[in-house]
Amino acid sequence: MPSGLLDALSQVPDPRNPRGVRFLLATLLAVGVCALTSAGHNSLTAIAEWVRRCDQNVLARLGCPFDPFTGRFKAPGERTLRDAFARVDPALLTAAGFTRLPARPISATTPDGTVEREQRRAHRIAQHETDRPQPRRAAFAVDGKCLRGAVRADGSRVFVLSAVRHHDALTAALREIGAKTNEIPEFAPLLDTLDDQDLAGSVVTVDTLHAQTSHARYLVEDRQAHYLLSVKNNQPTLARQLTKLPWKQVPVLDQSRDRGHGREEVREAKVVSVDGLRFPHAHQVVRIHRKRRRIGTSKWQTETVYAVTDLATHQASPAEIAAWVRGHWIIENTVHWTKDVTFAEDASQIRRHRTPAVMSALRDLARATLRRSGWANIASGRRAHTHPAATLTLHGIP
Repeated sequence: MPSGLLDALSQVPDPRNPRGVRFLLATLLAVGVCALTSAGHNSLTAIAEWVRRCDQNVLARLGCPFDPFTGRFKAPGERTLRDAFARVDPALLTAAGFTRLPARPISATTPDGTVEREQRRAHRIAQHETDRPQPRRAAFAVDGKCLRGAVRADGSRVFVLSAVRHHDALTAALREIGAKTNEIPEFAPLLDTLDDQDLAGSVVTVDTLHAQTSHARYLVEDRQAHYLLSVKNNQPTLARQLTKLPWKQVPVLDQSRDRGHGREEVREAKVVSVDGLRFPHAHQVVRIHRKRRRIGTSKWQTETVYAVTDLATHQASPAEIAAWVRGHWIIENTVHWTKDVTFAEDASQIRRHRTPAVMSALRDLARATLRRSGWANIASGRRAHTHPAATLTLHGIP
């Protein structure tokens, strides 16, 4: 298993013509990750400026070529970065990063020893849920995202589909969605990039768009995994079946309450076993009733959602199912939100070929490394890495 960033990125196939290549692809990708780790470097122009300001020692550590005529290591320019990123497969790039990051232990505190506000809140939540049983299975959340600033030559928007682990918000797989297709046919190809040892026995949580019979069969029959699919009116027959179940006779089997970000939320879960449901391998149905209110107000907003899973009662308890339903939103609340707000992903107007999706994958690598190093606040972690040498050390580049 690769120990450093350069070792991991060296596994990404280089699609460039070898004639005239001066910079290793791993070097160019590492430049992108390291620059994105530092605050204010969100564009290709800013990445090129970051590496241009690096001293000779940093360029040598990055694997930049040595020019014997000038006696100096050369830094790649923006055009070199742009040409390389346009050709890289973002799925293979994400897979290479996933081979390394799980081996990094998650730090309990930030490198400077401080405990941030977000970490204190996470600690309070952990203490509050100490008595709650933890899920016995790993879980992956699958969801799509529009890169709003990127537009293809034909005017179509750029979308990526990602699979994120619940417990550590690590992006395990990412795939660009073609201009003439959508998320649904890309579901299986996305998860095909995960090894059987990672996916087998795990639970895959998805939103209503992916409540497809083909997805359920693929997970259970082809990958020996499990599903937890949210159901709404895009599956009208199934939705009617779920709403007509005798929920009034079913007791509340799990309840949780959270306070944070200026609001309070109460969730109640009811779970029933089913036979004969018109959905492949379905064994249990869950109904989640949510109530939300702004702290300081008395008006509650309510919402009821349904989900179906192939896990039987002896394989998943109501508390575990409710935890997976909550955990699915880590892909929106942690991953997508951080990339939009902290890395300004939606504001990026990079458009050439695969570059938007590749930049999204590089942001994921920078975000995940900072998170595993103890930075609950990714923006704070980026501001702390103003010195390139320290950034390389963070990423395991000797």
